[in-house]
Amino acid sequence: MAQALPEVLVELPEGAELGESGERLEALSRRLGYSFERPALLRVALTVGSWANENRDAGWPSNACLEFFGDAVLDLVVSYALWRRFPTLAEGALTRLRASVVRTESLAEAARALDLGGDLWVGKGDEAEARERVGTLADAFEAVVGAVYLDARAADRDPISAIEAVFALTLGDKVMSMAPEDGQDPKSRLQQLAQARFRRTPVYEALGEPPPPQDPHWRVRVLLPAEDGSDERELGRGEGRSLRAAERAAARKALGLLESETTED
Repeated sequence: MAQALPEVLVELPEGAELGESGERLEALSRRLGYSFERPALLRVALTVGSWANENRDAGWPSNACLEFFGDAVLDLVVSYALWRRFPTLAEGALTRLRASVVRTESLAEAARALDLGGDLWVGKGDEAEARERVGTLADAFEAVVGAVYLDARAADRDPISAIEAVFALTLGDKVMSMAPEDGQDPKSRLQQLAQARFRRTPVYEALGEPPPPQDPHWRVRVLLPAEDGSDERELGRGEGRSLRAAERAAARKALGLLESETTED
């Protein structure tokens, strides 16, 4: 028997009411490797809050109703994939690896690979930035995961198998290329590397004004302090929905730079 959907997702425009968006949703479905029984669920996953607020009578809720659920489903699938890859690794290390996979920047990268930004429904006042905003892309990716799970479940398909197929196409390579130490905090790793190589401690600097609480979007750069009168060196920049997340993103960029220099040497 088909499983009921949450009430907020029951009364959605369907069929011809989707209009031209039907072809757009079908193209994304092919990129996901999943055929939706109810494409309207995917349409919800792509609906940013700014669009929903500007079009309250259109019948489309924002993707926030799917994002929360998709986040939990993604945690389950990623946990299982990591456990299979590293069956003897301690729980703490697996938890750090999972956090690395599902961090905002990682999910935004997966969203970009699917070109989710171009498929979002965003409000007119949000059009200039929303399609490239790291947090918005990550939220949309989580919402898409939630939509796939609920669609498969409502259609009496195996929802976990459906999610695992999407995961394999989007984040599977990332998990397969990971090493146990990848779960370590990037700021700690960067500090250790910088002190060992340069005998200096990296410094983080926020860029621009602090963002408003209702739309947090921090930008940070990490610098190697000057020594002996030389100029300070920028090692990387990062973005995130909190200052800490942005600093960690900047640290990852810096690690990539310094580790590539080590390889070249």
